[in-house]
Amino acid sequence: MPQNSYVSRPRITVVGSANVDLTFRTSRLPLPGETLAGQTLHQGMGGKGANQAVVAARLGADVSFIAKVGDDGFGQQALDAYTADGINVSFVQRESDCPTGTAAIMVDDNAENCIIVVAGANAKLTADDVQSARAAIEQSDAVLCQLETPVEAAIKAFRIARAAGVRTVLTPAPAKLVTDELLSLCDVCVPNRTEIAEMVGQSVQSDADASSAAESLRKRGVKQVALTLGGDGVLVLDDSGIQHVASHKVDAVDTTGAGDSFTGALAVSLSEGLSLVEAARKASIVAAISVTRMGTQTSFPTQKEIQQWFVK
Repeated sequence: MPQNSYVSRPRITVVGSANVDLTFRTSRLPLPGETLAGQTLHQGMGGKGANQAVVAARLGADVSFIAKVGDDGFGQQALDAYTADGINVSFVQRESDCPTGTAAIMVDDNAENCIIVVAGANAKLTADDVQSARAAIEQSDAVLCQLETPVEAAIKAFRIARAAGVRTVLTPAPAKLVTDELLSLCDVCVPNRTEIAEMVGQSVQSDADASSAAESLRKRGVKQVALTLGGDGVLVLDDSGIQHVASHKVDAVDTTGAGDSFTGALAVSLSEGLSLVEAARKASIVAAISVTRMGTQTSFPTQKEIQQWFVK
């Protein structure tokens, strides 16, 4: 489906990871070798791919998810959760003798976090699995990929999308797995400060650093860049040049998944015909709401909640 062909609900296909998140709340993050008493434990659904699929669905998109989960209790919980959000799980496969991807997340009183991820079934997603969902990709307005699954799966998805004129959106995490071929197939790249620094091989501290890094990605084939800078907002680079989108000041309690909520919302807004700057403004609101709540997918707002934000 050609870009900006939005008529009713945007069609989004997400290729990526599916995890179960175990989130531990502590007063501060532990030091090496230290044992701390935790405050709370929350079990929820995560994984960058699933996060982006969920937020896109909650914002009104028709979402298909291409992923793998284990043939275990966590895998069934994940499938049930995605179905409850209205996501098409026809392309989510169960992998036998392999656990569902799992993340252990520690969050302190300053909303800072550290995360350990075990890939499990995510590591089994292949280019052939993506090929089997070719029709869904070709009929989409946008295809979203990250790199918590093998890079070959993302490259295959973007090749199919590019041939069909479908917008491609990349979250380059982990950044070390980004290849020149993947960037050449990328319409919109959405890195954070750490990721883009690793991709371009330079520190990104100042506004000038951020602009230079974004320009470097364009030289490597990326068409548009939305560089997320946390509380400093978003740097947007497209054919019209560089613009800055301010962040929304909120009392953050958990920043886990904020980047994914931004990217999912950005893809939906772009598919609705908004410019990259306009889409980044709306996506920033989605991310701001998400960090005011504990958990990952449980923190993502619905379209109704976004509308209520504007009424305040």
